[in-house]
Amino acid sequence: MSVMFEVYYKAPADMAREAAILQEVSRLGGRLNFREEPSAGDVSQAVVLTYEFEDRQAAERAASVLRSVGEHVEGPCDYG
Repeated sequence: MSVMFEVYYKAPADMAREAAILQEVSRLGGRLNFREEPSAGDVSQAVVLTYEFEDRQAAERAASVLRSVGEHVEGPCDYG
């Protein structure tokens, strides 16, 4: 079973930020699974990035690293 977490940040999209997040996630064994930008009527105005891991400990390490640099991370949790 896979493990996933989501990173939320306030729109607009910031590709440099996303690249830095992806670099850290990839280094710890994860991959970007889904990316969602807010629709015009979305009151949250958040970009949501979903990352998937094969290993729960790797997902927990990555989530901890991202939180330590100020990213908003939801999870990790079982996926699929």
